[in-house]
Amino acid sequence: MVPVHVFGVLFNLILFGKPIIFDCLDLSTNPYLEKHLEFLCSWVDDLSQEQHKFQYWARSNKRNRNKDSNAEAPNRLESLLITNQIRTYCTQMDKYAGSGFGKLFLASGVHQQDQVTASK
Repeated sequence: MVPVHVFGVLFNLILFGKPIIFDCLDLSTNPYLEKHLEFLCSWVDDLSQEQHKFQYWARSNKRNRNKDSNAEAPNRLESLLITNQIRTYCTQMDKYAGSGFGKLFLASGVHQQDQVTASK
């Protein structure tokens, strides 16, 4: 087996008359993932706000335990729905980005191997 080294687009342009395009190794960021990360951040912020509401209620309920306070507990269903939405976004991003991370690890491994070979 003979190893093949590609030196760059300019080399391929001179040698073959056209550049070689590696679509399968496209390592650019995807707008789909960017949007999902933005949505995920907003849902995490919402979950944090719901947790703060519950903690505030728990502290005030503990302080007012001796008094006859019938403060109504915050609705925990909202936190459950937000948590489920976060899980859905994470699952979708995991399925979509799995192959992309594999490509990144492959490219970094090739790059490290080239550096080791060049230093010898």
